[in-house]
Amino acid sequence: MTVHRGHPLTNARHAALRSPLPDHERDLPVDMTWLRRRAKMFAHVAQRPFHLVVDLQAYTSATGLPFYPHYAAQVFRGPEGARLSKPLMAINLDLVTTREEADRALAHESMHLVVPSYGHKEKAFARAQLLLDQVGQLAAA
Repeated sequence: MTVHRGHPLTNARHAALRSPLPDHERDLPVDMTWLRRRAKMFAHVAQRPFHLVVDLQAYTSATGLPFYPHYAAQVFRGPEGARLSKPLMAINLDLVTTREEADRALAHESMHLVVPSYGHKEKAFARAQLLLDQVGQLAAA
């Protein structure tokens, strides 16, 4: 079976996303209270509500999509022609262990909700960075 791996350019663009968190918070562990609060902030700035899922088996059961162990996150908008009113966003807490990693994953997947046609192009990651910057402004307010 072939397993999809991220393209090196996509991986580099994802890694280059800059979290607005202060340095002393970036390496803090992700807890569910923080993650849910942060996800709401991303949904707000993206103007795209979503359900946050960390139970990857439940996500696979609900979507019918495989969630490979090397995936940090994935979003499901529903099948074409029957889009969900609130997409599902799955976060793999085995790989997303720090708040900085969570910010990158939330921004990346939120970008797919805002501009799905951008794929993993440079302009897609510019949008993801904009979302990160907007979340930073919300958090500072």
